Amino acid sequence: MGRKTNITLIGMPASGKSSVGIVLAKRLGKKFVDTDIVIQERYGKLLKELIKEYGDDGFRKIEDEVNASLDVTNSIISPGGSVVYGTKAMEHLKEISVVIYLELSYTAIKSRLGDLRERGITLKEGQTLKDLYLERTPLYEKYADITVNEMKKTLANTIDEICEMLGEKPRKKRNFKGRRLSKAKSKEKTVKERNGKDGNSFKSGIQGKNKKRYFKKNEN
Repeated sequence: MGRKTNITLIGMPASGKSSVGIVLAKRLGKKFVDTDIVIQERYGKLLKELIKEYGDDGFRKIEDEVNASLDVTNSIISPGGSVVYGTKAMEHLKEISVVIYLELSYTAIKSRLGDLRERGITLKEGQTLKDLYLERTPLYEKYADITVNEMKKTLANTIDEICEMLGEKPRKKRNFKGRRLSKAKSKEKTVKERNGKDGNSFKSGIQGKNKKRYFKKNEN
């Protein structure tokens, strides 16, 4: 198999898989695929409705099946955080893509998360978010080809680090300030040149008129 054209982002919910994925896709000229949306479109229901109907275990089977059958190229793939429970799915994603783990501390994840059910997060009875974090972290580390720690990094910093690790050339920053200054100077120069030419002719015209008036007054 040649160079993999797909990239899969894994990590806890709220780790920024969608945000990073969308920007990374634009940066690298790839498509963005959110597998949660693929699941919803295939079943015609929201994730929370599927969880309610099939239960946590049933939903994970659905998730594993859909992710294992994903057929895409030149794409940034953003699966749900529980994708790492599916052996078939992860084997398939490892085969068709470079897997990148977006790592964040538990404290950061907790502060970012809102309603767990709305995000499609499945918790066992009596399980806490901290328990889930500790349970999943080793799985993310196990399947990752690359790990990117996002702590104290902006979205742009994270994207740059991923591109660097993938061997992509860093994007050149556009010097808008310098461009604006050069345009302003050019405009100022043009105005000065125009005023200089127009000013001289205008001045000559005034002097000519004054001379005519002067001679007319003396003639009278």
